[in-house]
Amino acid sequence: MRATARFAAFASLSLFAGLAACNAPDAPPAPALPSAASTYTLSTADAAFLQQVDAMDLTQISIANLAASHSNSDVVKAFASTVVSDHTTNRKAVAKIATDAHLTVMDKLNAGDEAHVATFGHLYGTSFDRVFLSEIKSVQTPALTSALTTATQSGGTADIKTLAGDTTKMLQDHTIRAGDLSGAKTIKGHHHHFGRH
Repeated sequence: MRATARFAAFASLSLFAGLAACNAPDAPPAPALPSAASTYTLSTADAAFLQQVDAMDLTQISIANLAASHSNSDVVKAFASTVVSDHTTNRKAVAKIATDAHLTVMDKLNAGDEAHVATFGHLYGTSFDRVFLSEIKSVQTPALTSALTTATQSGGTADIKTLAGDTTKMLQDHTIRAGDLSGAKTIKGHHHHFGRH
């Protein structure tokens, strides 16, 4: 998304550096590749997808972390903790792929995502719960859904396809859970009712 250009530029620089080395005059034959099969080069599209997922993970972690001090609902807090844990695990998968491809993921939000997270900082109690759960249900935008589908079906590496599939399942699980909580009779205090009435 917004951070895609950084990834694409990094990939292009790496490619040009490799071509320059290969075209050096009187260069000796290239040495054999290292035996580590885990290192590979990602396509620009896969690198952009990786950055898109990582930015989404980091944004959701930042928002869900606010629940501990902004929500009054034990159930919402517990769900938010699960969201943090799941997206943290997803980021580790992203980081592993990036490391193997000699790429670096960003450790901080871009300005747009930071501003989005900041809007949650002014909300407390049921107001926070309502907007937080709505956020979870709207994470998988049409653009992200399209990117996930494309990566699952035609990602350049098995790791990219696996990441896309795992990310899709995680977001679907979160959306279902957030929907259940949104439809609950009450989401505050210690007593909660989740059956349909």
